Amino acid sequence: MTASPVLPSMRTRLSRVVLLLSLMWGVLMSLAVGGVLHRALDGLLDQGLQESAEILYGLVQVAGQDVAATGGMLPAPPHDEELIWQRVGPDGQVQLRSHKAPTQPVSGRPDRGFSDEGVWRVYTLPFPQGDGRLLVAQPERHRRHTQWATVAGTLGLALAVGLLLVLWLNRRLQRELMPLQSLSTAVAQYNPLDPGGASGLPAAERAELVPVSRAVVALGERLAARVAHERAFAAHAAHALRTPLAGMDAQLAVAQREAPEALKPRLTQTREAAARLRTVVTALISLFRASGELRRQSVDLGTLLSRLPVRGVQVVVAQGGSLDADPDLLSAALMNLLDNAARHGASRVEVAMHQGPSGVFLTLTDDGEGIDPQRLSELNDALASGQGGSILGLGLTLADQIARMHGGRV
Repeated sequence: MTASPVLPSMRTRLSRVVLLLSLMWGVLMSLAVGGVLHRALDGLLDQGLQESAEILYGLVQVAGQDVAATGGMLPAPPHDEELIWQRVGPDGQVQLRSHKAPTQPVSGRPDRGFSDEGVWRVYTLPFPQGDGRLLVAQPERHRRHTQWATVAGTLGLALAVGLLLVLWLNRRLQRELMPLQSLSTAVAQYNPLDPGGASGLPAAERAELVPVSRAVVALGERLAARVAHERAFAAHAAHALRTPLAGMDAQLAVAQREAPEALKPRLTQTREAAARLRTVVTALISLFRASGELRRQSVDLGTLLSRLPVRGVQVVVAQGGSLDADPDLLSAALMNLLDNAARHGASRVEVAMHQGPSGVFLTLTDDGEGIDPQRLSELNDALASGQGGSILGLGLTLADQIARMHGGRV
């Protein structure tokens, strides 16, 4: 028997879509915000560099007269400089500088503006009347560190928000799918044939599920109407078929006693054919009556077999006991199997019952001619698929259907 294919889950697929969209949104937004912040920070750092140069402009002009006394540097306590400056004279020599500034000009640009000079970002501010220029510089390393630290913090925050959004959306998705699960549970418990049950399913909790609920209820109503029709047919068929068959058997019995010896074998065969027909009719009527509903009760196997009108074969209960089953349907299934054994040359059938790991097993063993391996394989395949009516024949098909109604199989 082939395993049923594993179908994709709606919740899993939607969760993956939500996760993918959220991650894409987080990455794209992070890249966009990072790019904007990168440019904005670059502008802010340049603006700070320019404003620092403008502030130092006046200080350097005033302090110019003390250059010799300070050794080329303004007095200041020892400190780490992330911003250096230089006053360059008309001759291109550094006249005044900050503590960490190089002794050589960091830029040769004569006019006002920004320039990139190796490891420095430099802003040049010329003094009036060709009296040199002021160079204010910031290490590119410091600028990149500031930019990447800000962008990394922003990206981390954006990804954290995206992750929280994914978790929230996934939880929300599960809550929104709960009504679908509730409807599935209600459909599994819905029995349109139960006269004491509700007339339909519980009200749908979402607008999208209303058509599904209505369709299931409508299908249940149609099935109930069809089952009612079949039950009415079964009730009429029981009277219309059993009575003539019983009358035929009685007349054949009388004819068999009164007939010449030469005709008795034919009448015996006719009675056996009528008995098989009665067995099939009984099984069909029992199935129509059941309509998928079992009337389970405790059945003693030996007592049940002793009441069956078996002809042409000796039935021996090798191992008996009680089992929970529908006695009418079980009788019909056993009658068909015993009839098959008799028609295929068996004279003795042993019936045994034992408890297995998954339920009760009934085993019928006969002394008939048996089945060749190829034919047996075909029958087993047809029984496993449940779709081999043309191969199994009516008797085995009825027996297998009754077994499946009890949760088993032949």
